Amino acid sequence: MTKKEDRPNIWPNIFKYVRSYILWAVFAAGATVMVSLLEVLKADLLSGIIDAAQSGAAREIMRMFAAAAAVMAAIMLCVFLSRLCAGKFSAGIIHDIKRDSARRISKIPMDYMNSNRSGEMLSKMSADADTVQSFMENDFIALIQLPFTILFYSVYLIRLNPALFAACFLPLCVLVPLGAVFAVPFRTASKKYMKYLGRVSNTVADMVGGISVVKSYNMESEIAGKYNAGIKRATDMAINNDKIQYKGSFFFSLSRHVPVYICLLLGGYLCFKGSLTLGGLIAFSTLLSQTLSPLIRTSQLFFSLRAASASAERLFSIINEPTESDDGKVLKQLPEGKAAIEFKNVEFGYDRDRPVLKKLDLSVGLRETVGLAGASGCGKSTLLGLVCGFYRPSGGSVLIGGEADINLSSMRSLISYVSQEAYLFPFTIYENIAMGKPGASREEVIAAAKAAYAHEFILNTENGYNTVVGERGCRLSGGQVQRISIARAILKNAPILLLDEATSALDVHAEAEVQKAVDNLSRGRTVLVVAHRLSTIKNADRIAVIDDGRVKECGSHDELMRLGGIYSRLYSLSADKDGE
Repeated sequence: MTKKEDRPNIWPNIFKYVRSYILWAVFAAGATVMVSLLEVLKADLLSGIIDAAQSGAAREIMRMFAAAAAVMAAIMLCVFLSRLCAGKFSAGIIHDIKRDSARRISKIPMDYMNSNRSGEMLSKMSADADTVQSFMENDFIALIQLPFTILFYSVYLIRLNPALFAACFLPLCVLVPLGAVFAVPFRTASKKYMKYLGRVSNTVADMVGGISVVKSYNMESEIAGKYNAGIKRATDMAINNDKIQYKGSFFFSLSRHVPVYICLLLGGYLCFKGSLTLGGLIAFSTLLSQTLSPLIRTSQLFFSLRAASASAERLFSIINEPTESDDGKVLKQLPEGKAAIEFKNVEFGYDRDRPVLKKLDLSVGLRETVGLAGASGCGKSTLLGLVCGFYRPSGGSVLIGGEADINLSSMRSLISYVSQEAYLFPFTIYENIAMGKPGASREEVIAAAKAAYAHEFILNTENGYNTVVGERGCRLSGGQVQRISIARAILKNAPILLLDEATSALDVHAEAEVQKAVDNLSRGRTVLVVAHRLSTIKNADRIAVIDDGRVKECGSHDELMRLGGIYSRLYSLSADKDGE
């Protein structure tokens, strides 16, 4: 395929949103068309006033002055209505696009999220969305108005003097197309520029997100240098875009000035010969300038159209991204007599050439606790991600309650998941815990916090449960953040509990307290747990040891220690680190 064939057609996507607000566009376009008609009437009245002044018709002059004042008032009203309707039109469209983008991101598969930087996605949803909004508000209506304006003005100018009209507009047949030619590469250049701005945003996101690392390793100068280099290149790209734009603007600028000079020279000659009145010449030159203005604005429209289409293409790359399938059987509870979780010949890799899991088999019974052990990077956390449906296995199947094809929403409602990197939203402590069960009572939220040994420290914060935790919980310690995350999982009260090194951020004392809470929570539930200290899973019903993408050992702690294999070696190393 050629590059042109590969380029997605984004306009059907845009017009899908335009349909919902088409009435605002019609009102805005109608008001702008009325402005064009009224401008013709104003020019005609101006011509009449000047000709009447030459003949000394004072009463006629006053009558036309009154009419001109009324026309001016009508023009200002129509301009106001046009801008108001255009604003409603563009704001509604961008609201819907941003809304759908946010919804789409929440349903996009995790592999897309892992392969795309957050800074670039934010750039698409902010800078690119703003570019599209600016086009819709300022230029989309102008594109509709442009042909009507040129038509009305041209008809009037031809009526005044056809020969003068032809002489003035003949050069435009060459100059305008030449300017349009230079606008063609602007879309590609603009798309590259916006994409690079997304990369620069990534640098800022890295600097903010990893500020503690940046400071502790004295990397301020290095990170700032990378950012400055990125800004410099972005500036160079912007200058290059300006050069492309200036080339087209040169011809459009000629399109504005050449016809005016022709009008003054030839029009003056026609006035001298008596073929055109002075009022007619002034009206002609006035409307000619107003006709040229939208024509010259064609340069801006060409470039803004190219920039908007490039931004829309990037924006719709999110909206058109395939989402997680929400089809399948709705599972409201785990059936008796079947394994709660079962991995059958599961194969998976984040990269096709580097498999993490290789025909892995593992069954977790109903209300059974299974610990996952193995070296770092062996795929323990990956198994939890597969259970949650974050990823799809490339081979084999993952069964929940004996079912492989389950509706994702219903499946996730059966799972409480606490990851090794606890995430809190910049809301209050209460709101963060309550996310585990929408509509939960205050008593339930507090009970969950107590079970997670978080209630005491929450009361000691500035505003108790109403304390805002800050960005990613920055106002709390790592252990406090993790306990709130565990409280959220406790509140959800799901039959399956997934713990991915859930106590890794806690000190020994806090870990012991939370471990007791986790032990209480685990009773009567199916638990799949990954622990950074193997001592925390030695009481599990079974421990599965992952090595080389498969379950190499499986049994209780005592059984595996007697076996003297991989687990025994890992446990001894873990015990040495813990000082046991």
